Amino acid sequence: MKIAFIGDVHGCVLHALGALVALQTHRGIWLDAAIQVGDLGAYPTPERMDRPSGRFAAENPAQTDFFRLLNPPPGLSSAVRLALAQVPPVLFVSGNHEDFVWLTGLHEAVGSSIVPVDPLGAFRHVECGHQIVIAGQRIAFLGRIESPGYMDLDDAAYASLLTTAPGSVDILVTHDGPHGMCQDWRGQTEGSVKLAGLIEHLQPRLHVSGHYHHENGPRRYRRTLSYALAELVYPKTNRRRPQRANPGQRVAPGSIGLLDTETYAFEY
Repeated sequence: MKIAFIGDVHGCVLHALGALVALQTHRGIWLDAAIQVGDLGAYPTPERMDRPSGRFAAENPAQTDFFRLLNPPPGLSSAVRLALAQVPPVLFVSGNHEDFVWLTGLHEAVGSSIVPVDPLGAFRHVECGHQIVIAGQRIAFLGRIESPGYMDLDDAAYASLLTTAPGSVDILVTHDGPHGMCQDWRGQTEGSVKLAGLIEHLQPRLHVSGHYHHENGPRRYRRTLSYALAELVYPKTNRRRPQRANPGQRVAPGSIGLLDTETYAFEY
C-alpha cells in the first residue's frame, strides 16, 4: 500500500489536491491514504487568521484557497469532486497556524476524533493524541509545536501517547520536529525536546513532520527513521532565504513524501 505525506500547505489546498493527482498519474500508482503534517491553514474566515498567515496570504493569493473550499462555486465543487474520485481525502493534524478553537468546535459538534473541515470532505482534521489504523499501519498524531502559549503541544494528548506501549505505533505524525534536527537562519538549534522524548519512547518505524519548511532526513533515532517535509508552495519572495523564492507558485521539491508500506521505503 502507498501513503502520501504532504508538508505545510498554508492554505494552498488546491495545490495539495492537484499534487496528489499528479503523483498518482506520473507514477502510475494508487494512493491508499494521504496525510498532511499541519499548517494546512484551517481558518473559518480571513478575519480569524493570525498575523503571519494574513501577511503571507496578502502576498500569495493561493494561500486563501482554503476559504474558496469552504464555500465552493459550482465549477470548483466539480473539480474537487473529480480529484476526490481519484485520490483519498487528506487527513491533517494541527500545525501552529490553524484556528484551534474552530477546529475543537467541529469535533465537539459531531463527537468524533476525525472531522471534515470543508463541505466536500476533502480535508479531515485529526485530534492531537488520536491513533488510527490506516493502510494497515497504526498511526499516531500530535500537532502544534513546543512553544509557551496557545501554540504549545497539547499536554493531555502528549501524556496519553506516553502511555502507549513502545513499538506499538508504526508511524508518528507530528507538526514540530525533534530537538537538534536543524538550525534556524540565526544558527540556533531547532526542534522539540518533548517530541525527541516521545520518539524515544514510542520507537515507531517512521516519523514524519513539517514546520521548518525544508526537506530534512532521514535521521535515525534507534528504531525510528525520521523525515521532515518542505513547505508545499514556497512564497513568491523570501527576504530571509532568497533561494526559496517561488514566483511561479510551483509545488516545492521535498514537500511530498511517499511510503510503500510493504517495503517501508520512503522517498521525497
